[in-house]
Amino acid sequence: RRTPGFTAIAVISLALGIGANTAIFTLFDQVLLRLLPVRDPDSLVMVATRGSHTGNNRGSNAISYPMFEDYRERNDVFTGVACRFGTEVNVGWSDGTERTAAELVSGSYFELLGVGAAAGRVFDLTDETAAGANPLVVLDHEFWRHRFAGDPGVVGQSVRVNGHPMTVVGVAAPGFRGVTFGFRPSLYIPVTMKAVVTPSWDDFDNRRSRWLHVYARLRPGVEREQAEAKIGTLYKQIIADEVKEPYFDEVSQYNRDQFLASNAVVLPAAQGYSNVRQALDVPLKILAALVGLVLVIACANVSNLLVARAAAREREISIRLGLGAGRARIVRQLLVESFVLAAMGAIAGLAVSYWTMRALRLLAPDEQIRLAISPNVDGRVLVFSLVAAALAAILFGLLPALQVSRPDLVGALKEQAGSIAGGRGRLRRTLVVVQVALCLLLLTGSGLFLRSLRNLRTLDPGFEATNLIRFKIDPMLSGRDVEGTKAFYRELQDRLQAVPGVESVGLAVVAIMEGDEWDSTVRIEGYTSKDGENMNPHFNSVSPGYFRTLRIPMIAGQDFDDRLGTMARKAVVVNQTFASKYFGNQSPLGFHIGWDGPQEAPPDMEIIGVIADAKYENLNEAEIPRQIFVAYPQNDWATAMSVYVRSAIESEQLIATVRREVKSLDAGIPIFDLTTMEDQLDRSLAIQKLVAFLSSAFGGLATVLALIGLYGVTAYGVARRRREIGIRMALGAESSRVVKTVLFEVLGLAAVGVAIALPLGWWLTQLVRSQLYGVGPRDPWSFAIAIGALLLVAALAGAIPARRASRVDPSVVLRYE
Repeated sequence: RRTPGFTAIAVISLALGIGANTAIFTLFDQVLLRLLPVRDPDSLVMVATRGSHTGNNRGSNAISYPMFEDYRERNDVFTGVACRFGTEVNVGWSDGTERTAAELVSGSYFELLGVGAAAGRVFDLTDETAAGANPLVVLDHEFWRHRFAGDPGVVGQSVRVNGHPMTVVGVAAPGFRGVTFGFRPSLYIPVTMKAVVTPSWDDFDNRRSRWLHVYARLRPGVEREQAEAKIGTLYKQIIADEVKEPYFDEVSQYNRDQFLASNAVVLPAAQGYSNVRQALDVPLKILAALVGLVLVIACANVSNLLVARAAAREREISIRLGLGAGRARIVRQLLVESFVLAAMGAIAGLAVSYWTMRALRLLAPDEQIRLAISPNVDGRVLVFSLVAAALAAILFGLLPALQVSRPDLVGALKEQAGSIAGGRGRLRRTLVVVQVALCLLLLTGSGLFLRSLRNLRTLDPGFEATNLIRFKIDPMLSGRDVEGTKAFYRELQDRLQAVPGVESVGLAVVAIMEGDEWDSTVRIEGYTSKDGENMNPHFNSVSPGYFRTLRIPMIAGQDFDDRLGTMARKAVVVNQTFASKYFGNQSPLGFHIGWDGPQEAPPDMEIIGVIADAKYENLNEAEIPRQIFVAYPQNDWATAMSVYVRSAIESEQLIATVRREVKSLDAGIPIFDLTTMEDQLDRSLAIQKLVAFLSSAFGGLATVLALIGLYGVTAYGVARRRREIGIRMALGAESSRVVKTVLFEVLGLAAVGVAIALPLGWWLTQLVRSQLYGVGPRDPWSFAIAIGALLLVAALAGAIPARRASRVDPSVVLRYE
């Protein structure tokens, strides 16, 4: 209270340091550390496979429903086994239809997890009897509270899921959000209703189709390794029987042997499973390390402030010691003051953390992840903040306390002016050097991430994103059959094409730049594959006009056209990477591609065109994948599609028109994920933006703290050396010489910090290589810019004290002395 300026600077420095750390811990905890809110999560495991498989695979760690039944009925190491599959459905209520997330679950799902009901009941084994026999729904608690205002009367009511009536039997317990971070279902539906929930593909009883995640609970006394050995034996028995099925008559001996060599694994599942968590794992660890450096810099800054403040308290401390106070008691008193400052910084830091988390949610790539991240302070975050404050108090308070508690008693009591030389001056300079070194590491890292993000944003994806919008639609979820869905797509394309200002329209099964992919094993006419060679190029099924709409150039041959639906042959277009891989300098036109199957069956898909390479899953793909495009009108199946509309007008002006046209065609079919492709490209870089934004913010904060530290030690030094400076000027030293002397000293401190940080940064930046694109971890420009910025900051920090030193009046100083 007596030194409000000092207190304000110290508390603000600590609040920024502790608040930033608390925010990153909150994110780190919610994404990477937090266990599922279920009964005894540590005993939960996931059963998956490793190695080659045959047939369809709709996600990592997935298995088929028949194999899930085998595990449930034939194991002796689990007390229970359950399965789940996340998707989206159209849900019709009395007031309209909406699209929402849903989860197909086995009857044992809620019992296995120990999740009860807030209203009504949850599923049990009687709700998983036979395919199509259990039209029931359990609502998510938050969805029930927001959509129905927590009305228990909704239990027993009927809802339409993809046009089929189902009965709401209950509401899940509060706090339960499913088992997959980044995917929060609004509805839970029995797995036996799969044909209704996923009408475009019904692989319920197909052993060759892997789509379910399987969870189990270990029996008491059974370790995960023991369970894996037992399940591995059971898995080998299952696949040994499977290869006897007629399907494997068409599989090569090599692929059959590879399939038989695959294994079952039992993975820890206390946190569930999430691709989002895997994608964020490394970036969050990098950010945690960076923000830890910010706290260390903040502590060094406050330590410098305490050392400077100690000069004013030197006589007080000396009197206390002279009157008999022990050094330990003085240190304890000063540490208590440090803890008070740290506690104030922690309280302010919680507010900084809350608003930082709100800002971070805006950088989340989609709505599901935003819902999974909460800015609210809970007990774990509060404990972390208190621990961070305690560590900070020790970090910034201990050295100054030890230094202050052993003053020169005689000199202090005589109130003689000292000089910057001595132990306290060395401590302050050391703290500043540490600040500069850590600041350089942060600035270099932020420079690397910013350059990487810039490279991705300026990268040519192979298509033109301007004036291009994309939306998704799935007529099959509204009850249309395959032919009805294909007819809807044709009419929709014609209608949108006729809209004034629209240049072209194209449709695709796989939406590009969304991290999604479809690959299948193929045989290629004229090419003999080697055993074990990856013959799984990326596929997409597109309509005529797709390449024209995305403005992907045709290199050779021709595009699909409207006659494809009536043509006997099946036509495909490949990209340049595919053509170069399998045909070299030879033209691929006229050659045929076939799905993996009987070796004697001739490939039946003819290559009619070659397009330029374009990105597929995301912008930071290391290489352009091999791609095959099949003509959607020739498919004997239908599914949801992404519709791309190219216009000569601004994309935003077209969105309302698109909604109106779709509604006029069929008001019962909702469109979703309507966005511009420029926004989608930006959204695909959400993780890179998060890392670049936060590393830049931390680098900027560290620079400000380093500026304060450099200014403080320089101003302190000038004040302590007023007598020396006055004598120099009295003996003829020019003001410019004094300015240069002060500036050289502060630049010298910065140079020492740079010299220490350079070799450390040269090594540490290698750890972030996987997060960079188009720039090396030892990029000289990033290092040079960071060094230049730090030296400029040092010059600015020394400018005011240097100017003040040059204006010292020798007569006044010498008269005072």
